[in-house]
Amino acid sequence: MVKAISNNQDTERFELKTLEGAYIVARRLTYGEKLQRRAMVSNFKVRPGDKKKDFEGEMNFVNEQATLFDFQHCIVDHNLDRDDEGTKLNFSNLNDIRLLDPRVGEEIDSLLDKLNNFDDEDESGN
Repeated sequence: MVKAISNNQDTERFELKTLEGAYIVARRLTYGEKLQRRAMVSNFKVRPGDKKKDFEGEMNFVNEQATLFDFQHCIVDHNLDRDDEGTKLNFSNLNDIRLLDPRVGEEIDSLLDKLNNFDDEDESGN
């Protein structure tokens, strides 16, 4: 028999290229968490007669919630501060995520996406 459940204790440390000395420690989502995230992204309704602007607004909200989910569930440690007093950013708080330098936020988002995207591994032969 081969154990097939996710080990949430397995983490990976990523040194950020966009901010010297910065790092995050992250874990992969479990399959159940991936299903929950997928449902979150695909579980919104478009009604007949909705304006394009309304649709775009809903999509932005859904994407923002999915990003918050990833940051909350994947990042287990980091050394990113929100002020000069050394207060760590709280990645369970959407407002703290919104405060991130866009380059840093994009890099973290990309790292988490790669960590949880197994299709890329199959294509590269890893």
